[in-house]
Amino acid sequence: LKTVYEHPDAYDRFSVKGSAGLSYQLDKTRTVSAELALDYSEITDAYGRNDYLIASVPLQYVHDKRNDRLNPTSGYRLLAFVEPSYDALNSKAFVKVRGEGSAYYAPMDSNRFVLAGRVAGGSILGAGLSHVPADRRFYAGGGGSVRGYSYQGIGPKDPLTDKPTGGLSWFETSAELRIAVTDTIGIVPFVDAGTVSNKQFPEFSDLKVGAGVGLRYLTPFGPLRVDAAVPLNREKGDPRFGIYAGIGQSF
Repeated sequence: LKTVYEHPDAYDRFSVKGSAGLSYQLDKTRTVSAELALDYSEITDAYGRNDYLIASVPLQYVHDKRNDRLNPTSGYRLLAFVEPSYDALNSKAFVKVRGEGSAYYAPMDSNRFVLAGRVAGGSILGAGLSHVPADRRFYAGGGGSVRGYSYQGIGPKDPLTDKPTGGLSWFETSAELRIAVTDTIGIVPFVDAGTVSNKQFPEFSDLKVGAGVGLRYLTPFGPLRVDAAVPLNREKGDPRFGIYAGIGQSF
């Protein structure tokens, strides 16, 4: 049983959730999991205050062939996620589908240079945007997404408050060149792009692009990460730049 209260830019949410699930490792690189969840939530967003009681069955498949989960230099990782959901309070059903893939390649045996790429996307099918709880919609922007933009800053916004509403579909991609300057210090130039749409499939005419450079300091528990980025197609309300910090590579 888990209780959550959160206040991101897009919504306020109080939630009580219970779940049970199983995870099974097919072999050393492939894992499948299934869960049965029941989530009661009170959410205030651009569509007002609404209550939800959602029963869902999240299903996930992961194929992970990276040589190192904290700092990969070769291999790839694939993820597929499907979550059928039913809102008992509002008699609405929808399905959330999400996929992600990342790959890593070191053209030199010394691993001084590593090319890393990531592509991800998803859709919510079966319900309109206002009938999908705000925390289950798609968002983009920020340190783990499209750097150079604010957290949840990419995608549709409420015309009255200018706050993000989230979307029914989402696409992101990133490319990095990870350069080892010394055994512990690295520099990473990168480009990110992403879009969020209130339609069921992404609209690439609104693709946002950010670029920048990051500093990495390797530790036994993973790289310490600091990234600085600017939005390349900045619009009104977007920041002029963003600085992000974290542990581990960005993907």
